[in-house]
Amino acid sequence: MAISKGAMENVIDAHYFVLPSQGNVYSLTKLCMSNGANKILAASLRRKVFSFEYSGDSDGFLKPTVKEVLFTYIPNGTEIISIDAFNRSQSSDDFVIGITIIKPSEHNTETYLNIYSEWEPSSEINLDSVAQSCLMIELDFIPYQLYHTEIYTDAEGESNKEVVWLLSGSDQKIHMFREDRANHCYSEVDVADHFPELVEPPSIILWMDIYHCKTETRHVSAFGCECGYVKLAVVDARKKVVLSCWSVRFGGPVSTVRLFTEESNLKPPDFLNTPQQETEEEEMAVHLLVSNTLQPSVVYMNVLQRDLSDCFTLPDSDHYDAVLCSTIADVDMDGKHEILLGTYGQEILTYKYQECCTDKSGTWSLVSQRSFANPIHSILYLDVTGDGVKEFVILTLRGVHVMQHDPKDVSEVFNRRYKQLMDLLASKMS
Repeated sequence: MAISKGAMENVIDAHYFVLPSQGNVYSLTKLCMSNGANKILAASLRRKVFSFEYSGDSDGFLKPTVKEVLFTYIPNGTEIISIDAFNRSQSSDDFVIGITIIKPSEHNTETYLNIYSEWEPSSEINLDSVAQSCLMIELDFIPYQLYHTEIYTDAEGESNKEVVWLLSGSDQKIHMFREDRANHCYSEVDVADHFPELVEPPSIILWMDIYHCKTETRHVSAFGCECGYVKLAVVDARKKVVLSCWSVRFGGPVSTVRLFTEESNLKPPDFLNTPQQETEEEEMAVHLLVSNTLQPSVVYMNVLQRDLSDCFTLPDSDHYDAVLCSTIADVDMDGKHEILLGTYGQEILTYKYQECCTDKSGTWSLVSQRSFANPIHSILYLDVTGDGVKEFVILTLRGVHVMQHDPKDVSEVFNRRYKQLMDLLASKMS
């Protein structure tokens, strides 16, 4: 097996902390701060939620900090099913955190969606304060994935973005919850009014993903079900009309679906005055990853142009027990995304799209794998150290790993790109 330089073997351990009880595939999320920093929230099934971040000490060194966040209205005997969060503001830290819980009892099972937020945004986030302000929504179904996304609304002739919650349930429905800021509450609205493609799935939706086009006129959505059914749809985001849709059925439950582009879209420095290619978002290549618990995982390439006709199987993706999670990351820092699969068999598999030398065709190849001591439940790829380089945050059965690129590799990439920029700048000035 060819191992690409900068793949998971070249990622080193930075920190690890143990959870008091196991989490699941829905119990890891991120808090994206307005200043570009990121924090992590990791939930364990038995009521406890922990925040993780790096902060500077008096000597200027980064110090990892793990702290339990005491969220209210999560009573004894409750289990946390899923957690998600988003920032309502681009200029301040105005976070909304959603936690779904289940409370078994002798006679019935109670389930809730708890939404935590501060109604007055502040310049500095105080998680303890956010955790004390809760709105409880009683559910009549068992919750699964909690997901947030944007909708577009027209008010007084102006178009506005609004973030809403989508929650999959055991009743084989997607439930949409929308904020009423005037009355300080959330209410459930008909998901068909905004996401008509999400109605009437054939079984429980285990994972959904929505990709918003830059033109804001369309979005692409995908979901995978417990029965193996996968649906892909292109929707007019303004008129709320399904423009086209396709479906396929697999032989086992679909654990994740991911819509992604191959390029990582790094923005060049402003001083280069590089003309931006004015390409319609619909013409960009959007790919669909479908991971499966019993069969090999697959990638559908350029779904906006080729729908589900151009399919690649990810080699050996079914050889390490069930695939539980996935993420998209530029592992080797070459500006192009790779696919990472986390398995119950305690392996993270990394796949890269490799083009043939003779023509423009290519294939997805397994370029690296890394073993862990426990099953992999969730993977995030984001900058938690604040140095501009992303790290891996990996939730396993027992705890959370924080892993970073080898500083030697980062230095090599930096020096190479810096030289290329200086050469390009010199040629523009000559």
